[in-house]
Amino acid sequence: MEKKELTGNTAVAQVQDKAAEAVVTVTEESTTVQTASGKEKTDEKQAAEAKEALVQETIPEVFLQYREYEVTMEAVTKRVKAHYYAKGYKEGSIEDIQIYVKPEDFTAYYVINDGVVGKVNLF
Repeated sequence: MEKKELTGNTAVAQVQDKAAEAVVTVTEESTTVQTASGKEKTDEKQAAEAKEALVQETIPEVFLQYREYEVTMEAVTKRVKAHYYAKGYKEGSIEDIQIYVKPEDFTAYYVINDGVVGKVNLF
């Protein structure tokens, strides 16, 4: 269980672990970790990890609307990957992927690993 709170230049994360519960306070200058036993410590490596855990990148949800249809790009990507794996390719073998969406054809064309091509229905 993890709770995050951002206030000004200070971020507080409460992380529940199997071994202990800790409160991590991150400021621009330092990071302090207080465990359930009451011990406090400041660590540069832990500071970087805590900052990374607290700062989340916003990932947009992209929709394609065409006529009366709508689909998310995440759904199209999942469909493309499922089609690729259904062709017999090993799961996790995707290193590079390009998807070309053509709503007028109701189709998404793809190129995976610079060699495997295919197409899936958009809607």
